Amino acid sequence: MEEHGSDGWRYRGTVSPRTLPGLRRHLVSWLRRSAGDEVGRQADDVVLACWEAMANVLDHAYRGRPGLIDVRAHIDDDVLIVTVADQGRWTSVSERADGGRGLRLIQALVDGLDLRSTDDGTVITLTWPFPARRSA
Repeated sequence: MEEHGSDGWRYRGTVSPRTLPGLRRHLVSWLRRSAGDEVGRQADDVVLACWEAMANVLDHAYRGRPGLIDVRAHIDDDVLIVTVADQGRWTSVSERADGGRGLRLIQALVDGLDLRSTDDGTVITLTWPFPARRSA
């Protein structure tokens, strides 16, 4: 379920290869409404990092099968905060044949990153300095 509000954007529901492109489009739309023309090129970095985080949930937590995801985005004191949470169990990098380059890509695109895994799932929090649209 997608939610829009004055405090941000949220999607709670299924992540699958079919839903990922739509999530990306909705995030881009929310970013443009929230920051307007000021968002510029930074939106590309935000969307790519978020796309990679959501794809990692699908690949690592659910091993390519549909699963639950909770994505939240909001701007607080000119900082964009995006959290991507799942309820799966991630495979570790040592268990994977490809070496897991997605996290390195995310790290290169964000200002701040926090990754926490428990038995109940994983939450990744991404942050960027970000100008909120000011109303006159």
